[in-house]
Amino acid sequence: MLGIQSIASYLPKGRVDNLEQADRFETDREFVEQKIGVTTLPRFEAEDSVVSASIAAFKSLCEKVSVDPADIECVVLCTQNPDNGGLPHNSALVHAELGLSEDCACFDIGLGCSGYVYGLSVVQAFMAANGMKKGLLFTCDPYSRILNPEDKNTCLLFGDAASVTLISDSPRYTLSSAKFSTKGAGSEALQKNSNLLEMNGRAVFNFALQDVPKQIKRVLESAELKMEDVDLFLLHQGSRFMLENTIKRAGIPAEKAPIKLAETGNTVSSSIPLLLEKELDSSPGTILMSGFGVGLSWATAIYTQVK
Repeated sequence: MLGIQSIASYLPKGRVDNLEQADRFETDREFVEQKIGVTTLPRFEAEDSVVSASIAAFKSLCEKVSVDPADIECVVLCTQNPDNGGLPHNSALVHAELGLSEDCACFDIGLGCSGYVYGLSVVQAFMAANGMKKGLLFTCDPYSRILNPEDKNTCLLFGDAASVTLISDSPRYTLSSAKFSTKGAGSEALQKNSNLLEMNGRAVFNFALQDVPKQIKRVLESAELKMEDVDLFLLHQGSRFMLENTIKRAGIPAEKAPIKLAETGNTVSSSIPLLLEKELDSSPGTILMSGFGVGLSWATAIYTQVK
């Protein structure tokens, strides 16, 4: 049985004071703190890259659990802003830096805010189909590379980060149920144009409130669980206002759904693993994760603790 064994992350040293940014954009500081919910944004510096951030996350993982590089059979990296334009695939560059075996499979996934939930299922299915026992799922999507410095809607929101999850045959958590959805007709709400990010915040907000709660309900029904059976709800950390309203609309108890983006911002595919890393210490029995955004794409999965 394959599943999540351990997880680690990396935040770059660069920081942007979001309240100072608010002043520059002539935006009310209280709005930034209470509605966006972000006071500090981690930012890649000149020496940072998708590969270096992924390696840093892996080094943190090795401080938590013993990982023999010779045992790694699969490396998957989720990013939409890869180094070198994605050629070669960045997972191959990570493979080289870690000195992994040539018998290790490597490929990238181009997904955004739903990427972690998708990625977990992709990696586990690929490994199961090919008899593998240990694999790594990396997430790293430095949106700072495509931010328009004059666009307050995005500059005040997105942070940079990386994560790595060890998928193995000695898991702490295994997949119970999942649902995946796409609304390609709504893709213009979050897109890159002339190499700069464009976001229709209202459209993304409406999408989150209308579609995500329905999927959460469907996943719970599929797993034959009720809301009270879930110990922890990890929702993509888009913005505080969007999270609070999505949690309320879905009927999730607020105390079970942490909102922790004040010092990270929206880190795209890394937002859920950043949360998960912090929450694993409390050993929740049942975890529901839901990622939603670029695509428009949304994915929800339930993981249960191995006893």
